[in-house]
Amino acid sequence: MVSPPVPITFPVSPTRERNTAGVGTTMQRLTEPLDAAIGQKIEASLARLRNSSDFNLDLLPVLDVAIGMTGADMGTLQRYDGSTDQLILVASRGFSSETLSFFSVVRRDTSSTCAAALARRMRVFVQDISTSYLFVGTRELDVLSANGVAAVQSTPLISSNGRFCGVLSTHFRKMQPENAFDYAPLDRFAVQIADSLEHREGLTPSRQATRIPDRGD
Repeated sequence: MVSPPVPITFPVSPTRERNTAGVGTTMQRLTEPLDAAIGQKIEASLARLRNSSDFNLDLLPVLDVAIGMTGADMGTLQRYDGSTDQLILVASRGFSSETLSFFSVVRRDTSSTCAAALARRMRVFVQDISTSYLFVGTRELDVLSANGVAAVQSTPLISSNGRFCGVLSTHFRKMQPENAFDYAPLDRFAVQIADSLEHREGLTPSRQATRIPDRGD
C-alpha cells in the first residue's frame, strides 16, 4: 500500500515552470519570506512533535510540511542511531511497502543520498537518479525507479547544538534542476526539527553532541 502525502497548499512562485525538455515542475523557490499560513503550519508541526505522545505519528506533519515546502511528491525522515552508525526510517509518505522495507535501515555504504548526507553531514541533491554516480548500476536505483522516483534531495538534521539527529529527504517524480531551489527555508526547518527532537528527548544545550564517526574510524 502507498500512503499519499497529506495535501498542503503553498503559494507557487513565478519561477515554478514546466520544462518541455523533460524536466518536471521545479522545486519551489522560496526567495520571499514564508507567509503566515506556512509559518503556522511549521510551528504547529514542531509543537506537536515536541509534545508528542506518538512519535512516529507526529513526525508525519513535519514530513508533510517538508514535502510541500520543496514541491516534492514523496518523502522520508530517518533518525540516526549512534550505537550502530545507521539511519533508521521512522516516517514516510508516498512509498510502497517494498521500498520502505528495502530502505528501513541505511548504512554509510548504501547507494543513496541519505547515506551520503550521513557521511558528509551536508545536503545531497541528485537532479536525475538515472545518471547519478550514486545510483547507476545499483539495486537502490532499481527500487527507487520502481516507485516512480526521478530526483531526490537529502538534508541532514543537525541541531543548533551540533548534534546529528537524522536525515530528511524529499523525492520527485520528475527530474529537478538543482539551481532552481532556494535552500534557506528548508535549512532553517531542518534545524528546527532537530532542536524539537532534542527537546522531546530531554536534551539540554549542555549535553554533548552526538559524534558522527569519520570514514576512517
